[in-house]
Amino acid sequence: MTVTHTFQHEAVKAYKIGYSPFGKPKLYVHLYYIDGLLIDTGQSHASREVMGHIGELEVREIFVTHHHEDHTGNLNRLQQHFNCSAYASERCCELMKKPPKISLAQHLFWGNRPPNHQLIPLRESIRTDNYTFQIIPIPGHAIDMVALYEPHKKWLFSADLYVYHYIKYFMRNESVIQQINSIKRILELDIEVLFCAHNPQFSDVKTLLEKKLVFFQNFYAEVSELHEKGYTPKQIFKQLNFKENRYIKFLSHGNLSKMNMVKSVIRDMENSCKKRLCC
Repeated sequence: MTVTHTFQHEAVKAYKIGYSPFGKPKLYVHLYYIDGLLIDTGQSHASREVMGHIGELEVREIFVTHHHEDHTGNLNRLQQHFNCSAYASERCCELMKKPPKISLAQHLFWGNRPPNHQLIPLRESIRTDNYTFQIIPIPGHAIDMVALYEPHKKWLFSADLYVYHYIKYFMRNESVIQQINSIKRILELDIEVLFCAHNPQFSDVKTLLEKKLVFFQNFYAEVSELHEKGYTPKQIFKQLNFKENRYIKFLSHGNLSKMNMVKSVIRDMENSCKKRLCC
C-alpha cells in the first residue's frame, strides 16, 4: 500500500509518502520543494506517486541529503524528467557511483536505487532565487549525510538527524558518538522549524533535539561503563534489558538491530582510544 499527503509550511511544500508491502505504512518519507529546489527524491517503491506529484512542479535543482535508498530512489528518474542538475556532498557523490548493497528489509520497504554518476559535489551552500542554504555535515546515521540550513528563515532540512527522540535500532555502520556530535553542532544554530525527512517538527525544535541528545548520551554512558568492566556485547544487551525487534533483524540479516547500537558504542570507544594513542 502506498499513501501520500501534501502540506505547506510558509514557502515550503512537503510531500509525505509512505509505502508498505504489508498494510498501511508505519514510516513515511518527506520530500521538500522550495523555490525550484527539490530536497531528496523518496523511495523507488513509490515512484509512481513521486512522479505524479513532483513531476508537475517546476524543479530546477535537486539536492540529495545522503545516499540511503529512501532519499535517492527516484533521483535518476526525476533528474531525467526535469533535465536538471543534482547536488550532494562529496562523499555522497562518490557513494552513489556504486551504491552499497541493501538488506531484504530495505528492499521490501524502500526499494533499491541505481547508481548515479551525474551528482555534482557541493561543500558550502546551495542558492535559489530567494534563499541561501548552508550545507552542514551531520554524519552518524550516514557518513555522507548533510543538512540544509536557511539562517534568515531559521529552517533546517535535517535529513534523518532527528526522526524521533529515541531510536530502536541501528544499521551496522552507524555511529552513536558521531550522532551526538552532529546534534550538538545543530543545537548551536538558531532554528525554529525542523524539516525532518520522516517526522517534521514546527515547535519546540531544540527541546526535541535535546531529548534525542540525552537519549544517545545516556545510551553511550551505560554501554561504555559495562564495556570497560569487561562485559561482552551480548552480556551488555542482557544486563541493560534491551529488546530486539526480531522481525526487522531477521529481514535485514542483522543489518538493522538494537545490538548494532551496542556495537557502535564499543566501536566508537575503540576508535577514540586509537586516536589518543596516535596523538
